[in-house]
Amino acid sequence: MRYAITEGEAFLRLSDGEELHLSIAAACEEYSIDSAIILGGLGMAREITFGWYTGKEYLRERVEGTFEVASLSGDVSRREGALYPHIHAVFNGMDHASLGGHVLKVVAFHNMEVFIRPLRSIRLNREYDGWLEAIVPEKR
Repeated sequence: MRYAITEGEAFLRLSDGEELHLSIAAACEEYSIDSAIILGGLGMAREITFGWYTGKEYLRERVEGTFEVASLSGDVSRREGALYPHIHAVFNGMDHASLGGHVLKVVAFHNMEVFIRPLRSIRLNREYDGWLEAIVPEKR
């Protein structure tokens, strides 16, 4: 992974086989970013694990193949003391059919580019609200 991070933006380039969530967390950890907005991304993926929350657990569906990243968004917060990239995305196959939703794992195929905005005046934590762990924004 290659990346550059400033006060106002971060740009990550993942190489073949690198995992999206782990890469975002590693870059943010190195630069003491505990809260951020994932603005977008593009590139290719070869393995995706989607998650559908039932209110008690995530039902997982893993797909493999060659997919183009059509849309990527989310945030980075603290969850149980660790960085938590919360990501939703849409992927297209060669037939242009789309798959999308909450992603639990994404493995880059050749190249993936991700754009992030660190939040310096707001901290994002997650708290259980009686149904799920949700973002709790607070001013620093």
